[in-house]
Amino acid sequence: MCAIEIHALSSVPVEPWRNGGGLTQTLAASGQAWRVSVAQVERDGPYSRFDGMTRVSFVLRGNGVMLIDGASIVRLAPRTAVEYGGGAAWSASLVDGPVSVLNVMTETSRYRATVRAIVAPLSVPPGRTAIVIALDGRCDYRVPSDTMATDTLAPGQFMVVRDADRPLFLAPAVCASTARHGALPPLLVTLEPVTLAGATD
Repeated sequence: MCAIEIHALSSVPVEPWRNGGGLTQTLAASGQAWRVSVAQVERDGPYSRFDGMTRVSFVLRGNGVMLIDGASIVRLAPRTAVEYGGGAAWSASLVDGPVSVLNVMTETSRYRATVRAIVAPLSVPPGRTAIVIALDGRCDYRVPSDTMATDTLAPGQFMVVRDADRPLFLAPAVCASTARHGALPPLLVTLEPVTLAGATD
């Protein structure tokens, strides 16, 4: 079976940060193992620390964020997936105003996350959890079945496919002219269990 959940982004509760610096919507989570959320960062301030976690951030709107912890600096550039440690005492400085950021946190020893824009047809192999977010443009999707029908994720929706037992085929439905005017293509978050085969000594 391949269980697919589809929700409207507008239906996800908005939660204020404890330090008052922003707002968060949690799109999907699995206990302490991983979490996928969208944050509105409104002012400079500290990031919460999460020891043993790896973070991947993708700036959706705005000009980016600078994260600083002593001599360590991480730049979250617009529309670029950036991975960094969750256990550092990051202080965030906004680059020319507020930003909207897709954030993925994973327990480092258990899961590995990737975030990428869907700009051409692609497939997600079985055994992964996938979250597809359609902000400005539609995304067509299909899983192998008797009908082989293709369905569509509409703008403003997101889809969660947990531990699929068959491939998930995805294709953007945004025309080139729309993309040139700043529209975001659909985004794919893939969560893959860390296995012994992928471990290094």
